[in-house]
Amino acid sequence: MSKPQMLLKHEAFVKTAGYSTKEVLDTFNLPQKALDLLAPYWIYVGSGFSDLPFTIYSVLMADYVGYGSMIPQKLSHEMSLKMAERAEEMGVQIEYRQQVDKILVKKGKAYGVRTARGDEIYADYVISSAYPNKVYTSMIEPLTEVPEGATKMVNGRRLSLTAFSVILILDKPAEELNIKDYSIFRGDTMDTDVLYDNLAGLGPYRYLTCICHNYGNPGVTPEGTCSFSVTVLPRVDGWKTVAAEDYDRVKHEVAKQLIDDMSEYFGVNLLDHVLECVIETPMTIAHYTGAWNGCIYGYAHTMEDHIVARLQTAEAERFIEGLEFAGAHAISGDGMGPAVTNGRKAAKNVLDDIAAKEAKR
Repeated sequence: MSKPQMLLKHEAFVKTAGYSTKEVLDTFNLPQKALDLLAPYWIYVGSGFSDLPFTIYSVLMADYVGYGSMIPQKLSHEMSLKMAERAEEMGVQIEYRQQVDKILVKKGKAYGVRTARGDEIYADYVISSAYPNKVYTSMIEPLTEVPEGATKMVNGRRLSLTAFSVILILDKPAEELNIKDYSIFRGDTMDTDVLYDNLAGLGPYRYLTCICHNYGNPGVTPEGTCSFSVTVLPRVDGWKTVAAEDYDRVKHEVAKQLIDDMSEYFGVNLLDHVLECVIETPMTIAHYTGAWNGCIYGYAHTMEDHIVARLQTAEAERFIEGLEFAGAHAISGDGMGPAVTNGRKAAKNVLDDIAAKEAKR
């Protein structure tokens, strides 16, 4: 395809690249009911419509509308296991239950890592899933190898959303509890900017996302029971204010609010039917995954900073030779699909660099 043909094919996309989702949707003069139907999935990119680039929103919606979704029988962890299995088939060595404490750098080039138990593993390239916030503040060894630009980049980016979830195993089938859908979005408004502002604090939260796995995966729980989760995706700043001595109280207060809200929605007191309950907070995420401040969405997609702009600075932000990043915080952003894309991009950068060096020999 020639360049003029490519430009013509993507003309509408290029025209909207500099506009927010709200600005583009407003041009259609859609009725409020239609806008409310288009709004729920905003939460998966984490910015209100007035600050969410239409580029990001359009790709998200095109993916859902054009390709639908798949539900792994053994949940999302199955995807990770399958990728790990395939990687090992291709010769990759995976070391489980290891923690990398330091990325070793000398004269501006990464040359390996040091684990928590003190082992040093040397390599020409390091791909990090840890946030740049963590890497450039405490993982580079020595810290004097951190360029000034890396610190400025980290300080200039805004972290997006974290997660608070209540996962319940209930003692009856979903339909007997008036749970009638796989996914439910509950909010007292679909004004995404209002909802985004509400996510700044510790609740009560006005927008909940719920999943009943049994509708997509009937065998996920024993017969006669069901799995039901209620999730809110708050911004990280609010949860940074929770003191250690208040943590249990705040955790249970928020969890009860979510359960009570959905109990009111279904007309059934879900607390009367709980067999098991697990509460996941931003602290849980930070503790078990090391994600910076419990953030699961990487850096916020905003009109000032999103993938179109990041493409222009991508090369300049490769601050240390041989160090690449993969994860929600990398260039494509958050989500399972972008996570795979980010990993593929990091791997391609490594392969391209190897090829370029071999070509010079």
